[in-house]
Parts: sequence; structure tokens; C-alpha cells
Amino acid sequence: MENKYFLEHKIKTAADFESAGKFLHALQIYKNLIEEFPDELDPYFNLVNLYEKLNNANAAGTLLKDLLEEHPDSLDIRLFTGQFFLRNKRWNDAIDILSIISPEEEPIVSFFLGYSHFMLNEFELAKVNFVNFIAVENKSELYHEALIYLAKIEIELGNFAKALELTSTALGIYSNNWELYLVTAIAFYNLGMFAHAVNSIYQALKLNEKDLSVNEWAGKIYFKSADYLKAEKFFLYVIEHQDEASPDIYNSIAEACLNSKKAEDALRYYQQALKLDPNNKKAYEGMKNAASLQNQN
Repeated sequence: MENKYFLEHKIKTAADFESAGKFLHALQIYKNLIEEFPDELDPYFNLVNLYEKLNNANAAGTLLKDLLEEHPDSLDIRLFTGQFFLRNKRWNDAIDILSIISPEEEPIVSFFLGYSHFMLNEFELAKVNFVNFIAVENKSELYHEALIYLAKIEIELGNFAKALELTSTALGIYSNNWELYLVTAIAFYNLGMFAHAVNSIYQALKLNEKDLSVNEWAGKIYFKSADYLKAEKFFLYVIEHQDEASPDIYNSIAEACLNSKKAEDALRYYQQALKLDPNNKKAYEGMKNAASLQNQN
């Protein structure tokens, strides 16, 4: 009992040091507690969190791997370690750590694994895990998130109608998510259903008008709908709010200008695309068309 009070007192003291910005003092206390109480997990976990505050994820990862090696059967340590690697975008490490846990024992592991595989562009593996998750966790707060990721995966796999089925289910549960409307718009776009795509991207813009991906897709969708002035507006927003816009976005805005008979603007944007990528055939051909239009004018 005395040891427990001593441990709690020391952890509180370290937390107070952290709050005061005295991180080295807190770090030393956690290290001392780990030496004195090697079977207590809180000092390890608190030290990991402190390492993250100090931008020393490597030390935190090493500490957790060593701890897990000593306690390979601890579900708490394995889950904590897996989530640490997820936070730090170490997807393969997260998969290695979490794949040992049975989804029946801890269903959220399927979500974590699905997300990790998704971030590695391993879409079939991601799909398996997200499907496993929604099969048992249809009441979870993460259920609609899993549906959105599954819809994204179906888009990556070219299954656009299936993606729409998933977003329709998700919209029935949660209709205030800009990303859900964006994914729906992308699916409609790829199916050639541009009027529906316009409605969906409009909703996405209402909920998140500053997101660059929403604006870029809005540009693409309005272009396909022959509303070239709106397409130009959205492409221009992306260009103005990116540190370094891609040649593709300059080609896209140039093409919108060309269709609006704004030859001079189109030429300028095609030139910018060629400046970024001198071998860009689309920009080269576009410049010829813009120059021809300019001569006609």
C-alpha cells in the first residue's frame, strides 16, 4: 500500500513538472520509477507521451518495443504500442504489433489494421479488415468512418457503384460529414452522373469550403458539367492556397479558361504547367490550341 501511494505521488509530481514545462525533471522521475517499479505500466506510458511531446518518437518506440518484448501477452501494452505507431504514421510497425490481437478479442483492431493497410495503399487488405470491423461493430462511433474508408477503397478499386451503396448507408446514419459527400461526389463523377456529382460536391463545400481536395474535385465536376467559370474559380482557389501547385492543376484551369474563350489566361496557365514540367504534352498541346484561339480572336 505504501508503495502504491509513493508511486501515485511521484507520478503526480512528474505530471506537475510537465504542466510547468519542466520536461527534463518529469523525464527523470519516470525513468526512476521504471527502474524501481518495472511491472507498473503507467510510468512507461507517461514517459512515452512525454517523449512524443519532446518530438523524440524514436526513443518512445524503442521503449515500447522493449516493454512489449518483456510482456508479449499483455493486451494493454500491445494496444497502446499499436496506437503509438499509428499516431506516428509507422504503418508497418502498427500492423506487426496489432495483427497478433484477435479481432474477436478486440474488434477495434480491425479498424486500426484497415486504416494502416489503407495508408500503405494495400486496398484489398484494408477492405478485409474494415469489412470485419463493420460486421461486429455496427453500433460503434467508428462505424460510419469505416464505411467512408470502404467507399474510398471501392473507388480505388474501380467499383464506383459499390462505393455509392456504402456512402448511401453512411448518409443514412451521419449526414453532416464533408468527406462523406466528397467521396459520394467522386463516385458519381466516375459513373458519369455529373448532375448528382454537382449536388454532392455542393454539400461538401457547404461543410468544408476551404479543403483543397474538395475545391479541386469541385473544379473537375463543374468542368464536366460545362460550367467553366465555376471550374476556373475552384481550380484557382487550389493554386492560390498551395505552396506548390502541380502541373495538372495548371492544365485544368487552363483548359477551363480555354473553354471560356479566355485564350490569354489559358496560355499563361499552360506556360506555368510547362515551367513546372517541360515535358508535359498536355500543356504543350493546350498552348497550341490557346494560341490558335488567340489568333482567331
